Amino acid sequence: MRINHVVAIAAVGALALAACGTAATASGSGKYAAPAPTTTTPSIAASSTAAVQSGTTSLGKVLTSPSGLTLYGLMKDTNGTSTCDGACAQAWPPLHVQKGWTIGTGLRRSLFHAIVRSDGTRQLVAGRWPLYTFAGDSKPGDVNGQGTGGVWFAVGIDGKLIKSAPAPTAPTMAGY
Repeated sequence: MRINHVVAIAAVGALALAACGTAATASGSGKYAAPAPTTTTPSIAASSTAAVQSGTTSLGKVLTSPSGLTLYGLMKDTNGTSTCDGACAQAWPPLHVQKGWTIGTGLRRSLFHAIVRSDGTRQLVAGRWPLYTFAGDSKPGDVNGQGTGGVWFAVGIDGKLIKSAPAPTAPTMAGY
């Protein structure tokens, strides 16, 4: 792995932790607020394709955005209410949807609903978890946000947080 790549991931992780820490600041909502980052990450825009799909990562099958990025839930979000806004939402862009959103093949429609965020946009929720991507993930299959701060976890296709990696597969004894 190249050093620049490692440094970039570490920088995004530090930004994510700062944006979602518990210390309140004078600006923002006081919940997970931090100084605004110098660069912005656009949120996932609603599209005519399925708002949520399934994909395979090193954690197993997870929910993904229309572009295939892993979707995460924040343990501090309770009762389906998003608490990540401001600087937090820059590091963890909410999965925005418009009226008439759809889901990908093989997912249970009854698992999903949309909420209205404090800024008036709609965010998709799976089970009780509002869904977010992570600014440190750049391609389908990335799970760089997994376990960040002990509160961010990928969401499985059943709408539950994946809090640990699957058990390793036992080696086969072929040829013995």
